[in-house]
Amino acid sequence: MIAAFILLASAPVSGCDLAHINGARAVHEALGQRAVKIMAAAAATSPKADALLSDLVDESASFNLIIGDVGSPNAGIAGARSIAQTIKADEFRYLGWDYMDLPADGCGKQLITVDFINNHDQRISQMEFTFQQARLIAAKGWQHSFESGPLPAFEPDRNGR
Repeated sequence: MIAAFILLASAPVSGCDLAHINGARAVHEALGQRAVKIMAAAAATSPKADALLSDLVDESASFNLIIGDVGSPNAGIAGARSIAQTIKADEFRYLGWDYMDLPADGCGKQLITVDFINNHDQRISQMEFTFQQARLIAAKGWQHSFESGPLPAFEPDRNGR
């Protein structure tokens, strides 16, 4: 029994819920979805949102969103909420993992970039999230205006141009 206690006591305590993920594609997908979930919870006000943020955002996590040439540094859950209120996203996107699926540590330091889109105000906020032990430790980004629409049909002029 003492040997079992020593074995358990010497086992590393991770606390990382992504320890079972070991491929780059799966880590990328899990952390992309996690970043989106964090920002959705930060935009909400409920006990469930507060609990999720407490679980996934480090209390000292740094946040900074630059709009034009002005940044808005903040920290912790208040920082996440400040960013979410500023970007007012109604859509998100992140690029897929279209590379070789190499081994990756879901609990190691990982970066993922997610674009949050506010179609009403035509603003896009490209945020880079840094995770350690599957918890958010930093998020920084830039907000820009954008134009979008269907690609017009090309009709050559009389000279074929």
